[in-house]
Amino acid sequence: MRGAFVVQFGPETRPKEGRFEGRVEEVDTGIELRFRSTEALLKFLETRFLVALAATGKARARSGKVDELR
Repeated sequence: MRGAFVVQFGPETRPKEGRFEGRVEEVDTGIELRFRSTEALLKFLETRFLVALAATGKARARSGKVDELR
């Protein structure tokens, strides 16, 4: 299930203060991160998305299919 993540927020999370901490796991790879800031969470999601996108692009290139991203 590409693009699926489990996010678990910890007890120190204070949304009104913009403070988030916890863990995030990418479902299909099991790769996880313990984060202590919104920035760390978003960076993890960005990185995993780019890896998945690159893998999809390589698969399309091997199959001879070209899709336009919109």
